[in-house]
This record gives sequence, structure tokens and C-alpha cells, in this order.
Amino acid sequence: MTSMPQVLVLGFCRTGTASMRLALNTLGFGSAHHIGRVMNNSREINAWINLMDAKFVHHQELGRAELDPLLAEFRVVADVPGLLFAKELVEAYPDARVILTLRDPDTWLRSMQATLIPMLAPPPFALFTRIACLLDPSGLGRFIPFARRTLELVLGPLDEIRNNPETAKGRYLAYNDDIRALVPPDRLLEYHIGRDGWAPLCAFLGREVPEALDFPHRNDARSIMDGSRKQIWGIYRRFARRAAAFAVVAISLWIGFGQR
Repeated sequence: MTSMPQVLVLGFCRTGTASMRLALNTLGFGSAHHIGRVMNNSREINAWINLMDAKFVHHQELGRAELDPLLAEFRVVADVPGLLFAKELVEAYPDARVILTLRDPDTWLRSMQATLIPMLAPPPFALFTRIACLLDPSGLGRFIPFARRTLELVLGPLDEIRNNPETAKGRYLAYNDDIRALVPPDRLLEYHIGRDGWAPLCAFLGREVPEALDFPHRNDARSIMDGSRKQIWGIYRRFARRAAAFAVVAISLWIGFGQR
């Protein structure tokens, strides 16, 4: 098995990248690197933050020496944080095929407004998120600012987008144009989840069409929000259990000392 990325899924968030990951896994490419693999790994979050600082703050050149430690074990790279390094990925892995997942801009914007933007930008959902981050500083408290930064590096400040959604749509379209300008046409497949099916993807990758299988669909807006809420309420439940245990110990000690 080749230990380097063979497929780069550079479509932006909420364009069907999760469904594309499942499709590529079905075609034999294995699991992908994506934001979900970073979420509960503070060491990897720190590594990506260092790369983001190197590129966007210090304007350093990055290549395989920097990318391989994070990506070499995967044959597919999809979604953020990888797409922030689209130019570096395309140059570092010249044999990799590139897929640009696309979505109608208005539909994409509505999906963002229903999921990622309210989850990462105030208000209203962010109040509960912020409290959860304080209760879980090394987990969710580390991940949420990281995830917000990854989006803002492409779309701009999320607070601004809440007030002027059309700004996000324009930047989304500009991002897609940047990918088209970056990748040679013979390496690039523009793909619409839910419309194009297996045939163009398999032809592009040189794989046989799995006739017996429907193209996968995953990670719709509701599942994202439900998953986020479950994680946050899980943090609250763990905190409540710890607080209750502490209260029992404290009361026991108080009673014990009071009887002396």
C-alpha cells in the first residue's frame, strides 16, 4: 500500500466531503484524514496550528517535510484543515488526483448557517459551547477555537458573516476558482454530490463502478448539530457527576469534622 495521499478532496466544508470520503473508502482508498480525526487529539491540533502559523503568519514555504508527519499514512485527504494547504498538497503530492466537491452557493450558505456558523460564532449556540469549552479546556476548549480559525482563514470573520451572509458566498465561490486555477485540468474532477453518481468518479480514478451500491450520503445538517449537542451535553454530564462526587466528599468531611 502506498503510504502517501493519492486523492485530495479539496471541496469546502458542507459540500459533501463526508459522503465523498465514504465513497472513496468503498473504492478501496481506505480511511481519510479529515477534521473529525483532529477533534480529540490535542497533539495533532497543536501540529496543525503550527503549520497554520507558519503559512499564514510567517509566510514560510511548506512541503512534504512538514506535511508527511501528519498525512503520509493516509491515501485520502479531505476537508479542513488539509484544504487550507491546497497549494502545498498539490505540489507535494504531484501524483495525487484532486476532487473539488461542489454545491449550489445558496444551498451551501443555508447549510453553513444551519450548522457550522452558529456552532462556532455567537450567538445563540455559542453560549453553551463556551461553557463546555471552559469545562473541557484540553478537549473541546482546544478544538473549537481551532475549528473556527480554519473556517475564518477562508471565509473571513464568522461574526461578520452572520451579519452579511453574502460575503461568505462570494468567498466560497472565490475559493473554488482558486482550486480550478491551481490544479491542472487532467488532475481535477469537479463533482456534485447527489447528482453525479459513481460513473464520473470511478472513471476519474480508474476504478470499476460498484453497481450494487448506492452512492453514500452522510453528514447532513441535522446530524452535525445533533452530534455537537451530544458532545456538549456529555461534557455537562461529566462535570455534574464530578461536582456531585465532590459535594458528597465535602459534606462527609464537614459532618466528620463537625462531630469532633
